[in-house]
Amino acid sequence: MCGIIGIYNAHKASFLTYISLYSLQHRGQESCGIAVYDRDFKYYNSMGLVWESFSRDILEELGGKYSVGHVRYSTAGMSNIINSQPLVFNTKYGKFCIAHNGNIVNSKELKEKLYRKGSIFQTTTDSEIIAHLISHSPKSNFMDALIDGVMELKGAFSFIFMYVDRKKDPVLVALRDRWGFRPLVIGKRGNSWAFSSETCALDSIGYKYFGEVMPGEVVWVCGGSLKRRRYFEVKKFYRCIFEQVYFARPDSVVLGKTIAMTRYNIGRFLAREFKDRDYDYVSGVPDSGTNYAIGFSHESGIKFMNVFMKNHYSPRSFIQPNQSIREFVARLKLAPVRDFIKGKKIILIDDSIVRGTTSKKIIEKLRKCGAKKIALLIASPPIKGPCYYGIDTPRDDELIANRMSIKEIRDFIGVDELYYLTLCSLIKGCGDDGNFCTACFDRNYPIL
Repeated sequence: MCGIIGIYNAHKASFLTYISLYSLQHRGQESCGIAVYDRDFKYYNSMGLVWESFSRDILEELGGKYSVGHVRYSTAGMSNIINSQPLVFNTKYGKFCIAHNGNIVNSKELKEKLYRKGSIFQTTTDSEIIAHLISHSPKSNFMDALIDGVMELKGAFSFIFMYVDRKKDPVLVALRDRWGFRPLVIGKRGNSWAFSSETCALDSIGYKYFGEVMPGEVVWVCGGSLKRRRYFEVKKFYRCIFEQVYFARPDSVVLGKTIAMTRYNIGRFLAREFKDRDYDYVSGVPDSGTNYAIGFSHESGIKFMNVFMKNHYSPRSFIQPNQSIREFVARLKLAPVRDFIKGKKIILIDDSIVRGTTSKKIIEKLRKCGAKKIALLIASPPIKGPCYYGIDTPRDDELIANRMSIKEIRDFIGVDELYYLTLCSLIKGCGDDGNFCTACFDRNYPIL
């Protein structure tokens, strides 16, 4: 999972990209980077968070009216500066840069094929594959070579490219895979255009939402004009439902609603399914659990109360590169509010349970503060399938729902009641347009 942004024809585009990456920081916290075009390509990539990676001097040096930015959470390739994006290449089509969100599932097969053709890979990330496919294409121009290469890819790929055409004009290109796993939206402000992973990034720099890059579509801006082309006819696509469950920022808009409203509605569905009202408070595990809990409260009549305060200077635990760091971050980021816990019967709502270890530690905090009774409600079904499309969920045997029954999970975590939302209610709450990937819940993988 990563966050990408591209800006076309804006004064000090590098500064706007920097601000946008702040808004996308929740999508990746391992590395970040910005590439610009100003008579030539310039770029700066760094390990770490956006605020600690870029200084005013670096942004001034980058300058430019055209830019591409990236924040990374690794799902393929090491957490290493060589894999930090955007990636910049010099090929027979000239220089171009790439920012990628997703995971290419046939990357091993393609790399072996490209090695045999003489390709030399500079990174360990699957994102580099498309650059080599473009370079090997027999097509006479970049756009045709790009589509030629993309047709060999399987998996999740929302790409932003920037290249220079034969007239020496910069071209900004956004392309989405034909399954539509990862989001990619379009924004406009005056004569400037932008592409981004989420609408919150557009809002942060004053761009108005213009629409989506649709599955199987390539959209580009050249000479100030937006152009669109279907490179693959799509009958059904598969939005990642976990974007709405966990990853997307609450103020981002998906299917005409903010994520906050979607989670609020899911919380109401959860209240209709879980009918026990013998509780003093309902609370969410911050931040993603909060809107679920508010919706549950309004539907059930049980008072909403924050029983945890979140340290907003801690990173997101789910997107850390290994389990020991995830557990440390989980301990760091949540502090119980003792006066709202001691002697109380509490419903706690979280977005999901993956391995169960984080949930167990959260419940232990409530027990230590004297909670009388605890129900843990999960705003999604049990996770039973690893994700191959850009979310770093663990192997089958590491997923707690594959190793334990719901009663065993309940006992392991240490709660009095444990309830998961049904998949039917989750889909309805998310929009029910029939175009979701739910493989992590039902193992119905669109492609492997």
